Amino acid sequence: MQLDHWQLAESPFQTALDVARFYPGAAHEEALARIEYLVDARRRFGVLLGEGGVGKSLVLRLAAQRLARKGSEVAWVDAVGLGTREFLWQFAAGLGAAPRADVEVAQLWRLIADHVAENRLQQTNTVLLVDDAGQAGPDVITQLVRLARLDPTPAACWTIVLAAEPAQATCWNDTLRDLVDLRIDLSPWSESDTVGFVQSALVDAGRFDPVFDDEGLSALHDLSGGVPRRVLRLADFALLAGAAAELETIDAATVRAAADEMSWPTVAAG
Repeated sequence: MQLDHWQLAESPFQTALDVARFYPGAAHEEALARIEYLVDARRRFGVLLGEGGVGKSLVLRLAAQRLARKGSEVAWVDAVGLGTREFLWQFAAGLGAAPRADVEVAQLWRLIADHVAENRLQQTNTVLLVDDAGQAGPDVITQLVRLARLDPTPAACWTIVLAAEPAQATCWNDTLRDLVDLRIDLSPWSESDTVGFVQSALVDAGRFDPVFDDEGLSALHDLSGGVPRRVLRLADFALLAGAAAELETIDAATVRAAADEMSWPTVAAG
């Protein structure tokens, strides 16, 4: 219904992870640059910290693409629910080591260590990006500590980046935290980022006339706190509400009503 009403060719505010729809907000571009610095400078360990919905997974996916284009060999692993063997298996598979389905942990370690050492000899950076590392179990945390100590030579081309929420990272053990070379904090969008994203997404979806008025855009940012996932959901729901009411533009009252229906508390923009 809302697509016809707003003359859109497709939904502009899809919440599924899609690197093709990345909006280059300042904080996200800075985070990407810092991850690239870690790899280029051959630093061993970095953490990407941000609250839920701020875009950590998207940044890791984009970092993987950019680093691969620069010649790095990159493995991306989501740590949620993984045990030691599955974590190491996914890492080895991400490196293209082609582990057998029934391979044991000791063999996985040999595959990974040999791969990292071979890449060093070829001057190829090896990068492990771990999403949802704040939800990793104790066994996986132990493996991350061990991986950080893999190939201790000064010439090692070996970098690990973990993504987590700040509160989750405080639960990591001291050994893991002491290994961190660089902390990267990912903040929500500024108001100009939120406005730029909304307008860009609408144009990409085929709508060139304004949909949200200035007050509506400000309310969208304030109520979502600039958190990208919340911006997407609230903007999408406001489109639906505006179409149902047959509005010509979406104002602040419509955005607030949409937020109320979604049972969102007001979030201070930061």
